Amino acid sequence: MLNAIYRAIIIGRAKSAANYVVRNLSNRELNDFGHTRSSFISASVQNVIKDLNETERSRNQGATRKPARKGLWSLYSLFNENNAA
Repeated sequence: MLNAIYRAIIIGRAKSAANYVVRNLSNRELNDFGHTRSSFISASVQNVIKDLNETERSRNQGATRKPARKGLWSLYSLFNENNAA
């Protein structure tokens, strides 16, 4: 739940920052970037969401690795492999 609140705060701040940048840029400058006002904001928010998803995915992958040392986990996985057949 706290992770969802954190994500919402970060995405909201990204949208606020993109709004601030858009207000201070002219249409010509935005056109040089290849964006309209609304597309710049949505692209900025999508980039932040993509970064959050990549960070969460890498954190989750690191949390589910098997330990390097032998222990109870290796006995458990060996037991499951033998019983699966």
